[in-house]
Amino acid sequence: MKKRYIVSLLLLFILIGTAGWYYYPQYKINQIKEASVIIKSENKDKHQITYLDYFINSPKSTFSHLVLGDSVAQGRGSEEGGFAQKVNTNLQNLTDKTFVLENQGISGATSQGLLNQLQIAAVQESVKKADIISINIGGNDLVQIAKEEGPLKAIQSYDEVKTGYEQNLEDIFELIRKHNPDAVLVLNELYNVVKSEKNYYPATEKLLNDWNLIAYETALSHQPSVVVPVSDALQTEDIDKWLYDSIHPNDEGYDRIAEKTITTFQNHSYKKAQ
Repeated sequence: MKKRYIVSLLLLFILIGTAGWYYYPQYKINQIKEASVIIKSENKDKHQITYLDYFINSPKSTFSHLVLGDSVAQGRGSEEGGFAQKVNTNLQNLTDKTFVLENQGISGATSQGLLNQLQIAAVQESVKKADIISINIGGNDLVQIAKEEGPLKAIQSYDEVKTGYEQNLEDIFELIRKHNPDAVLVLNELYNVVKSEKNYYPATEKLLNDWNLIAYETALSHQPSVVVPVSDALQTEDIDKWLYDSIHPNDEGYDRIAEKTITTFQNHSYKKAQ
């Protein structure tokens, strides 16, 4: 009886530990998101403004919007300039100011590739003059290994790739801040393109939550910055409506990313550079 009790207790601890390992990243992400949102109440801090307020109140009439990253940053699958052009259009309508787009996205870019790109003098000059820098990066880090060496190698290399991505993203933000302390950095969440009924969907959700938690924690330490909850906008339940191919959004998908970006600007508290 005692042995059975001990075994049951051990199984319970294993289940609790496994659940914590699986759900902790999403729990932590939710905490960070909630802490960033302005609570609309009569007693709110009068000095607290949103990112949209920041652009509206700025004495500048023209803003430079630089886009860095991979094929999603580039806008592959869109006939209308991708999410960044749609963000600019929405911002212009809301602020009555001009937003000029410079898209430096590169199809297939990894976090290491973006870090290398930021060593180029011309790219650094673009960083220096930018008022907004949108970044979409990280999805290719693991996918590249799977393509070149197979899914088994990708699984075996997961911890190593994750550590490399985390360091690269920190280095990317530090390098951008070295050249431009004040630009608003806008980092997109990675989103899932695996339908929820697939057996391996939970594994992909765990992977993406790990990656996205890195994004939120990195952005938090390099203000002013926001992370756009793209995975909320691109749910797999209606994936056929927003997916262009097996990976990239179509224009409806990019519309959703742009709308979520604007919502984030409207709801999140602007934080000055430290």
